[in-house]
Amino acid sequence: MTWDLSAGFGSGAGRIAAAAWLPFELAQGQVRLAFGARITGFGGETRSFANRDGVQGALAATLPVDPSVYALNGAVAGEVQLGARLGVGANIDLAGVAAGPRRAAGAVELKPARWSLLQIGNGDRGSLNSEFYLSLRVSHRVQARAGASHYVLGYRGTDNASASRLSARYQRFETVPFVAVSLGQ
Repeated sequence: MTWDLSAGFGSGAGRIAAAAWLPFELAQGQVRLAFGARITGFGGETRSFANRDGVQGALAATLPVDPSVYALNGAVAGEVQLGARLGVGANIDLAGVAAGPRRAAGAVELKPARWSLLQIGNGDRGSLNSEFYLSLRVSHRVQARAGASHYVLGYRGTDNASASRLSARYQRFETVPFVAVSLGQ
């Protein structure tokens, strides 16, 4: 098992994540694949979230949200060794669950989308995290990483003022620089 802690912040947005990875080595250790679970806390300043299901009533094209979401997702990772100590890699959340406090924007109640599922781009559901990075093996057990974290935050907005309680999916994508440390066996 490999244990990982990462943090990424920039332009009023950020996230902190902890992950457990089960790695597999291929090509005489030059390629590593891993499957794991990651818990991520997302937050930041109030931002505009885009309505992905169509404008109806109070469900505007964008709504301001002060994001606070916690997600637990299954993920995959891959890394290629560029030398004895240097590597390049990426990881991405595939599916999971999310929770967090409810928010309000006028008559619209917003809550984190409960289920998360990678569907690429605007089709993504819920809250998912991914990282693109360079790694440096500090010792046999310790690896440092730095790069860009690209994530999506998902909320479900419900218009409580309408008789039919219309709802829509709201999203925001962020990309922030991050640093991380991994401890392996």
